[in-house]
Amino acid sequence: MVGLRGVGKTVLLERTRQRAEEDGLRTVSVESLEDRSLPAVLAPALRQALLAMSTTTERAGHAARRGLQALAGFVGALRVNYGDLEVRLDVEPEAGLADNGSLDQDLTALMLEVGTTARAADTALCLFVDELQYV
Repeated sequence: MVGLRGVGKTVLLERTRQRAEEDGLRTVSVESLEDRSLPAVLAPALRQALLAMSTTTERAGHAARRGLQALAGFVGALRVNYGDLEVRLDVEPEAGLADNGSLDQDLTALMLEVGTTARAADTALCLFVDELQYV
């Protein structure tokens, strides 16, 4: 969504997120800031979502572990300095999984693994990013 400041984009985004949750979907909502990279914004929220989905079924637990490995590769490969953010992942990255240093390719690989985890947890994950123009 694009539009002038104050027309209600954030309100609409939040209402859409609430509706998705009401429909039984898992959601991740983050806000981009001018001084934070996309990995810095996404990593904590995706880690939390993967951990939450990992407890729903045994299959989801296995898928979430691979998703966390992808997240570890994504965070590590980009060599991002987080400043005020420290992300700790309890798993080692899997070589070749979301770790080649290309944001386009690594983000795609990461989101495929997150989607696989959501499928194994019998849900879908909806990602809501406010102020995306700052990425």
